[in-house]
Amino acid sequence: MTSVDDELLISIRPSFANAIFNGSKTVEIRRRIPPIKLGARLWIYVTKPVGEVRGVARVSEIVEGTPDDVWRACGPRTGLVKPDFDNYLRGSTKAYGLILREVEVGRPISMSALKELRAGFHPPQVITRLTPTEASGLEQHFFPSERV
Repeated sequence: MTSVDDELLISIRPSFANAIFNGSKTVEIRRRIPPIKLGARLWIYVTKPVGEVRGVARVSEIVEGTPDDVWRACGPRTGLVKPDFDNYLRGSTKAYGLILREVEVGRPISMSALKELRAGFHPPQVITRLTPTEASGLEQHFFPSERV
């Protein structure tokens, strides 16, 4: 079993989430992140109008630096063109590239199911930690035929 530090929920816009799921985007860019362990599992909440957890991935590496440093290291893998990357990070002196691997798409988890796991659930602005119980509930729902 993984610890609470290894299970996180991240909100991603539908177009970017779909690019992660089809393999054309392997790096998620953020302006800020909480401490994340390498190997952490990121449950991907696809924002409205979808409003569901639809995928999961592992963080294999975190590239940290100025926006220009992160672009040089990750640019083509971000699913962004340089002007959009620059616009997203405008005013930020720090950028983070979460290198994703082991991306899986499973049975979607609705907002109502998420609220059963965490009372008053609201999608995170950045990233939120999950308790072991919440992560286990997501896993059982997401991969029902693989779990007994």
